[in-house]
Amino acid sequence: MAFNQEARKHFPEWPQLDKDDYDAVKAVLDSKQLWCGAPATHKGEFVWRFQKEFAEFLGARHCFAVTNGTHAIEVALMALDIGLGDEVIVSDYTFVATGSAVVAVNAVPVFCDVHARTFNIDEVKIEALVTKKTKAILCVHLGGVPCDMDAVMAIARRHGLKVIEDSSHAHGSKYKGKRLGTIGDIGTFSFQASKVLACGEGGAIACMDDKLAEKIYGIADAGRKVGDYFYNHYIPSSNYRLGEFQAAILCSQLKKFKEQHPVRNKNVEYLRAKIDKIDGMFMQEKPAGTEECGYYVVGVKFDPAKFNGITKEKFYKRLNDAGIPTDDCYPPLHSLACFKDGKGKKGVDYSGANWGGEKSDDRNFPVVTDVFNHSFEFPQEMFLVKDQKDLDYVVDVIVKIKEDKQ
Repeated sequence: MAFNQEARKHFPEWPQLDKDDYDAVKAVLDSKQLWCGAPATHKGEFVWRFQKEFAEFLGARHCFAVTNGTHAIEVALMALDIGLGDEVIVSDYTFVATGSAVVAVNAVPVFCDVHARTFNIDEVKIEALVTKKTKAILCVHLGGVPCDMDAVMAIARRHGLKVIEDSSHAHGSKYKGKRLGTIGDIGTFSFQASKVLACGEGGAIACMDDKLAEKIYGIADAGRKVGDYFYNHYIPSSNYRLGEFQAAILCSQLKKFKEQHPVRNKNVEYLRAKIDKIDGMFMQEKPAGTEECGYYVVGVKFDPAKFNGITKEKFYKRLNDAGIPTDDCYPPLHSLACFKDGKGKKGVDYSGANWGGEKSDDRNFPVVTDVFNHSFEFPQEMFLVKDQKDLDYVVDVIVKIKEDKQ
């Protein structure tokens, strides 16, 4: 559904840019160094600076800035030696990149249904999907809400699987004392234009293991080794390096993010307390142990029977018409044409996939189908309002929709 841009006029815009961001870009131009160079021979400095600052913020030992969040997942998979015919269990409720990145490295994504209340991967259903070909679990912290990482890691240990955290929505989210992206073997992030930490296009990969970090760097930088001669290439690989302009913006935005993060959390919880009191509606729940959330989007599920049979499309329209911004929910991966056709990539055996043709029937993924069909999302910038009366207005509109018999 098309987004009504007029709906944003009463709420903060995104991205929020100020003089610091413009000065950061100008600093790159003034330096005449438009790329980062290599660890042993720096050209520009912003990529190296952002990697260090973001790693410190996460509490990660290593961080590598890359071209985008999709490539971050692809590099992570390759660094974990996941490739031809290997199976990766993926949450069914996510942006296409989480699944297509698995296909890109010639592996096979296997989609897992989600919790009805958290909208994240249902760890109870993971083990039924594990086969001899399974190599990893790729969990998604949807909207910045953590997956139950204790349960996911326990399953991974029992079956000898790797864990990748797709933390594209989860900048700053904290679960039981740890930032998301630092709990599994590798964490990946996106800095696409709508994210809470944004530079237009960009991504990052975080890890705690030194040897794994060496592999990540080599794959991300054309097969090079840290500190070695620039034209030595030890593995055939591609170039996933982030540019200096994007890194400069990220350095500036990271400062603002640290100020915005607690405001989002405070305002989301304020609205949650009110939304959850409305009969037939609840906000995406957080698992026990959640301390902070990135809140890239905030999902709200409704029971149409309690709202006079309203459809999702009409709910969106009513909110937008009232000047309330919304974001579209991701269609479940199993329902996308690129997976429903069952073709995948030439030379890869997809017989173990649980998608394609009849396998992609919504009845095989009942929870995520219900969540997608009966929920809407608020964008993160809506929660940067300075006056919580603006959030009261959102509640008033929803109550009016509920009471409206038309």
